Amino acid sequence: MAEHTTPATPKKFITVFCGASPGRDPEYVEMAKDLGREMLKRNYGLVYGGGSYGLMGAIAQTIHEGGGKVIGVIPEALKKIERPELGGDVKNDEVFGEEIVVKDMHTRKALMNKLCDGFITMPGGYGTMEELLEITTWSQLSIHTKPVMLFNMKGYFEYLLKFIEHSIEEKFVVDWSAGVMVAGSTAQEVLDKFEVYKPPKSRFELRWHDVETSQNFV
Repeated sequence: MAEHTTPATPKKFITVFCGASPGRDPEYVEMAKDLGREMLKRNYGLVYGGGSYGLMGAIAQTIHEGGGKVIGVIPEALKKIERPELGGDVKNDEVFGEEIVVKDMHTRKALMNKLCDGFITMPGGYGTMEELLEITTWSQLSIHTKPVMLFNMKGYFEYLLKFIEHSIEEKFVVDWSAGVMVAGSTAQEVLDKFEVYKPPKSRFELRWHDVETSQNFV
């Protein structure tokens, strides 16, 4: 295991949603590492899904070995899938940074939201897309006002962005909510836009904190 320094206190934490696969092109992994290095430069800590393979592992290892703070949030049932080389029975020194084990996927997403100051989504599969769309919906419903960024590596999200445009044209997505997601094609561009992000003004006057039965995820 590579040596690393004691993590400094981050000025902010960013939750990164991404795949446990490296993708077809090795450039995906290299760009994930680029984001990790750029986050280190700006003293951002990482909250992620806790896996050790694919884009997950690439960014987490880069930040951890660079002396940054990493928090992995993983459901117990997924440990054997997202860290198969560890057989689901891990020790603290075999993961990248701090590990938090939760009971289910909803608890994972809620905690990842609570721990962070914003979100970046890199390429991934169904799980990554579901995480992105749920956190986007939470923004639309005023559950949070944090940045929702797309790291559009190699144009990976172009069809998604076009689909959103189509949904707006067909009047299933309100036009103002297109501004919830902001895309960048390089690590530097994504973080530059993250730092100046302003959420679109919602038409929904929802006050979640006034409802006693609701949970505070902001």
